[in-house]
Amino acid sequence: MWYIVLFALTLVLDQVTKVIVDKNDVYVTVIEGVLNINISYNKGASFSFLADVSWAQTFFIVLTCVVLIGGLFFVIKYKPKGKWLNCSIALMFSGTIGNFIDRLAFGYVRDFIDVPFFANFNVADCCLCIGAFMLIFYIMFLDHDAIIKRGKKTEKGDQ
Repeated sequence: MWYIVLFALTLVLDQVTKVIVDKNDVYVTVIEGVLNINISYNKGASFSFLADVSWAQTFFIVLTCVVLIGGLFFVIKYKPKGKWLNCSIALMFSGTIGNFIDRLAFGYVRDFIDVPFFANFNVADCCLCIGAFMLIFYIMFLDHDAIIKRGKKTEKGDQ
């Protein structure tokens, strides 16, 4: 059940970092022009998508519920095996719930990792991206029905 611990630790890390930066109104330049710690409030999705639309929060809350229910159904029905797959699922659930908590509590997501030439994001967003990358990698290379299978070694006479 190590993946439950991973889920809990990353969810707590997300919420604690958001509280610390938000409560202290922190602005720190980590690497000039590359990385700052600076709180911002995102009412939309990635890159503030739909931020100015009145129904966006309702849409994102409903969508998140559907995704979480679907993910929970998958985990209960298929009982995924393997550390890589369980890690990816734990990270994606953690990131989804971390931002869901913000949407329910505040009506926006607290972002604080500021990459000026890219975007503002948070620990939950990192978990979602890493978990999604791991899931794609698993589907493509590691699953027993992987899209790209490793070749089997053949004996000299099998060619």
